Amino acid sequence: KICLLAACSCIFPVAVTKPRLLVHIGTHKTGTTTIQQALDAQGDAYLAAGVFYPPTDREPWPTLPKHCSVFAAAAHGDADQAEAERHILLSQFRASGARTMLISEEGLSEPPPRLAQFFAPFATEFDIEVVCFLRRPDLFTESLYNQFVRQATRREMRSPLMFSRAKGLRDRLKYAAILDRWKALPARITVIDFDRAVSERPLLRLFAESAGLPPLTDSGQRANSSPDMRLAQVLSHLNRQGLNYDLPSLIRASKVLETDERFVRRNHLLGRQERAQLLRELGPDLQRLADEYGVHFSAELPRDEGGASCEDIDPAYALELLARVSAMHRPAPEGG
Repeated sequence: KICLLAACSCIFPVAVTKPRLLVHIGTHKTGTTTIQQALDAQGDAYLAAGVFYPPTDREPWPTLPKHCSVFAAAAHGDADQAEAERHILLSQFRASGARTMLISEEGLSEPPPRLAQFFAPFATEFDIEVVCFLRRPDLFTESLYNQFVRQATRREMRSPLMFSRAKGLRDRLKYAAILDRWKALPARITVIDFDRAVSERPLLRLFAESAGLPPLTDSGQRANSSPDMRLAQVLSHLNRQGLNYDLPSLIRASKVLETDERFVRRNHLLGRQERAQLLRELGPDLQRLADEYGVHFSAELPRDEGGASCEDIDPAYALELLARVSAMHRPAPEGG
């Protein structure tokens, strides 16, 4: 019987599946920080289920729960640095005993082709899969602007209109062109319309199901939520002036003002005219995104905005914001 089985296995070789390399490329402002914090916190449970989330404690940002070292190696364009990073990942994965390696870094969704090309050598050893959450380009533009004005490494100082028209930003919005580079690795691509999907399922459940991963425990807290767009305008002005400011205090004051009926939260800045123009220009790429990747964004536009882009700071809001910050830092009365 043993000889017969051996002979059969020579005639009909047993298929050996490759391990899985799953790359979560973001994009920005689609719950990535919340997802990464959950993955980092539940790394041991995932490893027990055969999923390895490599350590994130290496430079250039070792305190963040995402794979900054992978992004840095891929973005830098240095062949030796890229090869060293791949060697570390492979060594860690082999030592883990897992069958799936999971990388998460939203910067990998940016346009430079070398970001996807970094993963090409893995194709000989892994079946590569990519998960990408997308927001409609106009909504993504506004949320990214809101983040970049607050980001210490960027301190975005352009107006919302100038930011939205910049070539670097427009290249980020050509989703189908970016996904094509990952597909060519080759990789299997899963693309999700974030706003529509997250309205139907909790974020961490959405991510785990989309990626074919074990469930993630949801703490109910969301990281890196966007404040009122009025604050983004104030911060861009402060950035242009090169002024230092206490960002946490400004964000806290902004949250307080959201409860003030005089300052109903503003979520949009582009204006109907610029929004429509942006979507027209990206029409061919969005059509290909629908045809080839199955993502059909809603055509519904925001109702709470005017025709023109909102470029100026709201003076009443700015004054009240500063007053609230000053009150937070006012010394307590003696004996009080």
